[in-house]
Amino acid sequence: MSKMEIIHNLIEDIPVLFVSGKIDAVTSKDLETALIGLIDQNKKFLIINMEKVEFLSSSGLRVLMASLNKLKHRDGDLLLAALQPFVKDVFFLTGASRFFSIYPNQGEAINSLQAQSR
Repeated sequence: MSKMEIIHNLIEDIPVLFVSGKIDAVTSKDLETALIGLIDQNKKFLIINMEKVEFLSSSGLRVLMASLNKLKHRDGDLLLAALQPFVKDVFFLTGASRFFSIYPNQGEAINSLQAQSR
């Protein structure tokens, strides 16, 4: 059975989602609900910490791409941090990496957003 956990945090006034487990056809719906909920609250910039994501399916990638598109239409962005090698491979092999801002860790993603707002 698929298992994924999402923890919402606010760090330096930036919404950060800590996602762990598998993002697949079953669990991607929960991720989509969480992301749409934040976007509907007029959050323009979101960070997803994927340090503990062990699997990402095409369904999960679709949810991330759709959320990124919604944020880009609002002059926002969806930043990804701490991708595990397998998950990073999914982004690079599919070409999705050229659309996302991908950071080696959460701190660098936060610093990037703070630098933009100065």
